[in-house]
Amino acid sequence: MTTGSAASNQGRAREVELAGEQARIAEHSELKLRVLGSPVSVVLLAGVTAELRAELRRAWSRCLDHSGGSVPTPGTHSVAGPEHSEERPFRATVSSVVGTAVVTGRTFRDFASELTSSITLAGIAAGRGSLVMLHAAALADVTNGRAVALVGRSGMGKTTATRRLGAALGYVTDETVAVDGLGVMVPYAKPLSVIIQDPASPKHQISPDDLGLLVAPAAPALASVVLLDRDPDAAVPTVTPLGHAEAIIELAPHTSSLGEVHQPMRRLCEILDATGGAVRVSYREAGDLAAVLPALLERPAISKTWAAVLGDGLQSPEGPLSRDAVRAGLLRRSELVDAVEIPLPNGEGTELLVMTDRGVVRLSGVGPAIWHALATPCDINGIAERIAPDIGLPVGYKSHLLSSVEELQAHGVLLAA
Repeated sequence: MTTGSAASNQGRAREVELAGEQARIAEHSELKLRVLGSPVSVVLLAGVTAELRAELRRAWSRCLDHSGGSVPTPGTHSVAGPEHSEERPFRATVSSVVGTAVVTGRTFRDFASELTSSITLAGIAAGRGSLVMLHAAALADVTNGRAVALVGRSGMGKTTATRRLGAALGYVTDETVAVDGLGVMVPYAKPLSVIIQDPASPKHQISPDDLGLLVAPAAPALASVVLLDRDPDAAVPTVTPLGHAEAIIELAPHTSSLGEVHQPMRRLCEILDATGGAVRVSYREAGDLAAVLPALLERPAISKTWAAVLGDGLQSPEGPLSRDAVRAGLLRRSELVDAVEIPLPNGEGTELLVMTDRGVVRLSGVGPAIWHALATPCDINGIAERIAPDIGLPVGYKSHLLSSVEELQAHGVLLAA
């Protein structure tokens, strides 16, 4: 063997060694996560020391993906982020099936908080159309897997309740409750975002292990939907059952991408049936919830009373009308995403829940009758003639009827033909 050959072999060996070292560094700098059922890859690019990498890995330990799979090639282009600089020394990428985002931060706490938001958004984007997603916390009985979703806007105490109750119930999530098409919950046991000192500062991302929260069963079953109402004057927690219509109107603002779910109104009604109907809980302190949760976790399912209005397909409005029809002032239904009809508790009539491209609208009073009357287009007089046999028309009805029609138009439920 010549000296040159030996040197060449040594060079190749060194290259292999360096490649292996780079691969180990890359693997150590990547967090492979499972977020709302979808793979998400976090690659730490700059500013994150070995100690900080370990802190992030511990914080996300319950979301680590041990399946060995990789994130599929994104179907959309990458999302640009702020450039790396001395002012923003921390940098990472977050990749999922829908694309890649760049995350930076001036401080590690700022960076970790932004990273949590980006990871959550990646999971939500990947679940669009298939998952019903509520902005909520969730805890599960570790013996039977029955879980409660705590729904509410920021400040209603979801994270505080999770920390307080997670010593006795398994931690499912403090951010997004997701339910798939079979009614099965998809856990998201992310680090908890906790205010440590200054409320204006970035929240600390703390591992549920460090907070002593129990591990939830792998496949928790949603057993109760609770709308939180934090009331400093509530001496004791009170539980108020909600009808499906009221519950969905309150739940809708706390959902993500609801309009992209197939038959979203029906999906929500099915979830509420399976959980015994939603309840509102008024309470003062997070610890007070412990007194009412055991009973809420045992709520039995209820029978279906609602009916799908649009059948299996979407309802398309009638085709373009003639100029004569337009001049006649005809009205017609708009295209709806979904709709369900729910009987009133007193048995006297129904109300409609419809979803347009603007959101969810609750039709009560004369609203359902007007909507049914417009199975085919007609004018205001035609509507009156069609609803009269069923609900009657009091003296002076016309102004009230016109006002109701205008309100439905304003909500995008009816169109001027």
